[in-house]
Amino acid sequence: MRTSHFLKGAFVAVALLGIPLVGSVVAQRPGLAQQPAQPPMAPAESPMNVSDTQIEQFAAAYADIQAIQQQVQPEITEAVEAEGLAVEEFEAIMAAQQSPEAEAQVTPEQSQQFTAAYERVTEIQTAARTDMQAAIQEEGLTVEEFEQILAMAQQDPTLAERINNHLAEE
Repeated sequence: MRTSHFLKGAFVAVALLGIPLVGSVVAQRPGLAQQPAQPPMAPAESPMNVSDTQIEQFAAAYADIQAIQQQVQPEITEAVEAEGLAVEEFEAIMAAQQSPEAEAQVTPEQSQQFTAAYERVTEIQTAARTDMQAAIQEEGLTVEEFEQILAMAQQDPTLAERINNHLAEE
């Protein structure tokens, strides 16, 4: 369903914008878990009415963010693999560091590879986050407005449909 695809992609975009950890970009590979994003605002907290102009701005920013994500995904994979780790190994080590329940047996060599890959991926992600924020602002929205429209679309199927209709026209 297109609505689901839109919301999932936008949810990942917000995660990348708001979370300084690497997993939100690497997690976009099929089969890997995604980092949670900030919880959406309840409708009562966001009285903003979304105009057609804002929907156009949001959709354009969303398309720009998707293009940035598509560019960044292979760069991150290459950065991880250049250090001698598979993306799956990188994710397992990341999960073990972030959660006491996750277990990963890491050799000293893998630990060094992970550290080097993490540094490279963090640089890529930081640059991508900056590019995404700039893309949103170039379309005439603030990052906060973008996130608020996204949160509202997650709560309001009519708004999500209006956004999807605009995306389909592009």
